[in-house]
Amino acid sequence: MQFFRWCLISISFLLLSSSFPVRALAKTAPALAVLSQLKGEVKAGPAKKMTVGFSGKMLWNRYRVRTGKKAGVTIFFNDGSEVRLFGSTEITIGARKSHNSRWVRYRLVLRSGSFWGNFVRGKNPVEIAGGGLRLQLSDASLRFTKKKTGNNISVSSGIVKVFNKVSSVKLLKGQRLYHVQRTDSLRQKVSSVPNQLRLRIEPSAPVFSAKEAIKLKLHFQVVRLGTDRTVNRSGPVLLSSDYYNLSLPASIKLNANGEAETSIEVKPPRPDDRTFEGSVTFRAIIDQYGYDDLQGGSFKVKFRNP
Repeated sequence: MQFFRWCLISISFLLLSSSFPVRALAKTAPALAVLSQLKGEVKAGPAKKMTVGFSGKMLWNRYRVRTGKKAGVTIFFNDGSEVRLFGSTEITIGARKSHNSRWVRYRLVLRSGSFWGNFVRGKNPVEIAGGGLRLQLSDASLRFTKKKTGNNISVSSGIVKVFNKVSSVKLLKGQRLYHVQRTDSLRQKVSSVPNQLRLRIEPSAPVFSAKEAIKLKLHFQVVRLGTDRTVNRSGPVLLSSDYYNLSLPASIKLNANGEAETSIEVKPPRPDDRTFEGSVTFRAIIDQYGYDDLQGGSFKVKFRNP
């Protein structure tokens, strides 16, 4: 997936450069990210000159991205990280770093709304700010929501360091902070994320054929975290993968029982691909504001050669 994102960013940059040579020359620094997977109304650009967003739109340092009430958009960063903005959300990317975090990779500011992010490992951490909180993370994924009543942070993988005005805490996979403010004692607010979206794949040990695509059936179920107890929770699902040679459905919805299933086609890797190691990871999240109590799911499947 990281290879695909780099290709997407590079191709988009070349297209924009050829179409708008004056604008491209005016940018002295490389683009930080690119927009993709848009739905609904999305705007992006400098704070006072935001324009309608589109797939492939390049984002430079201190650009803002804003989504409408029923909208969503994914931001692919040039380091391989990705952020999914839900409806009624605004974020600044590559914002100016604070004095006590000068060595971070880049900084994001959540101005309103909610997003899910998966940040890859790097030499320096990524910093996220919003609602009086400051987060630092690397090789981790989380869901972050800013509300007037407090901020919600739930961690799906890795370790996230959270700071406010008076305290700090490390959140591990499956932990969350719920309705926290800038002066709360964070350690006393740590709890477990109660629910999880579970993935299951059939067949569980797929075999690549020589040339033809194979079909996989994916099952989704909301369960109580750490158990098999099902939870009745509907909502839209966003499915992604780190493998380039497959087709994913544009829309998946959990029914009232918290269940869904879909089929996908997976093709063998290209003959000249020496990087594919036989494993494909699928990741699923609830693609909507207001699901801070539901941890996203992931599943790694090993493909065998015939």
